[in-house]
Amino acid sequence: MSTVNSSPQSTPVRSNRLDVFVMLLLAASLCLNVYLGLKLKQGASSVGQNTANLMPGTKIDPFTAIGDDGKPVTISYGATSKPTVVYVMSPSCIWCRRNQANIDKIAETKANDFRFIGLSLGETGLKEYFGGRTLKFPVYAGLTKETVQALGLGGTPQTIIVSSEGKILKVWSGAYIESLRPDVEAFFGMELPGLTSLSK
Repeated sequence: MSTVNSSPQSTPVRSNRLDVFVMLLLAASLCLNVYLGLKLKQGASSVGQNTANLMPGTKIDPFTAIGDDGKPVTISYGATSKPTVVYVMSPSCIWCRRNQANIDKIAETKANDFRFIGLSLGETGLKEYFGGRTLKFPVYAGLTKETVQALGLGGTPQTIIVSSEGKILKVWSGAYIESLRPDVEAFFGMELPGLTSLSK
């Protein structure tokens, strides 16, 4: 008498289903990786475009910002024969605080050779950021998103030197750390005090 045993046949069916399930998971994972890779590539491309806006020799158009009196001001470069030092900062930026003594020293020492303006990418806490100090240069805020994109502004602090013809001469991204400091000192022909400690 023969007995029918269905268990040997059910194992291959389960195995086939598991194989199909694993293959579907791998296909979904592959699609997700391709999608994320394309998104990263697009993001890198847009960052590259913004950075390209700040290349030396690039011309920047005048733009509008808001002064501390709340009134709009047009920032242009031909109003003076001096190059303009545009210092981009943000009240929430710790590295901007640490670098403030450096840019203050440059503005104080080189006021006869350069025009200095500050651009704040944030308005909240701006007065507290300066803590009632007498500033070495005017600081403007209220930049439109279009202006930020057109100028290619990114992280802070950022220092942009612009000729009176509106052409970028030099760009430094970040605080004047040890790797950047010698170049900044050589450009301005002076010694900087260095970064302020975070505890101060």
